[in-house]
Amino acid sequence: MKRRRGESGFTLMELTIAIGLLATIMMLMYQTLGGTIDNRNIVQDALRGPKVANAILAQIFKDFRYIYYGGFTGDTGFRGKAIRLAGMDADRVSFITARRTRTIGSEDDGRRATRERESPLTEVGYACRPNPRHSQWLELWRREDYFVDSKPTEGGFYTLVYDKIRNFRMRFYPKPEEAVDREGLEEWDSAQKKGIPYAILLKIEFDVNEPEDGAEYEPDDIDPIHRIILLRGGYNVPWGDDGATPATPTPGMR
Repeated sequence: MKRRRGESGFTLMELTIAIGLLATIMMLMYQTLGGTIDNRNIVQDALRGPKVANAILAQIFKDFRYIYYGGFTGDTGFRGKAIRLAGMDADRVSFITARRTRTIGSEDDGRRATRERESPLTEVGYACRPNPRHSQWLELWRREDYFVDSKPTEGGFYTLVYDKIRNFRMRFYPKPEEAVDREGLEEWDSAQKKGIPYAILLKIEFDVNEPEDGAEYEPDDIDPIHRIILLRGGYNVPWGDDGATPATPTPGMR
């Protein structure tokens, strides 16, 4: 159809071509934007793994950095145990640290006056529990008890550290001159060993993403994290004869 002289506008063919070009441009923009978002998510996932690992390890290392041992009845104070839950390593460890805590007990617990509820010694520990939402994961929990009693590896309050653990394993090593097994010991009880380990080999496997609703779980491609924890000398903490609040910890040698 020929356009008459003086008439304005587009022909049907021109509109069809214009709409086709616009659709092509929008499709290319959508693909580019989608690729950019996917690349961003890949980068974020790659960065999220190290962030999670650093957060978990920082908490554990802070507790072990000020480990305390000595003066407990029956040489108690450190216990590590190998545990398996749903086919996954779920080891448990309990010990005493000289990190201060402000965990407050109940008013009528009869342990300390309110003004004295800051202790230089703290019972701590790490334990795993099944994840109630996803059976392929464990939850890592931290135990803390501001009141160090005659059973320093029991009791306390638990707080969640991370909920997508695949394996949490510890191997305990005596002093190099006393070691007889390069693989380390699966369990360590200071009441039997009469001391704490020289070093701990820690292995952690975890995921960072949860499966979408209705989708099957696919493990993230994350390599196991191995760390060696060398246990430094503990602290000498002078306690009053009358059971009063202990003095500030001072560095000591074991």
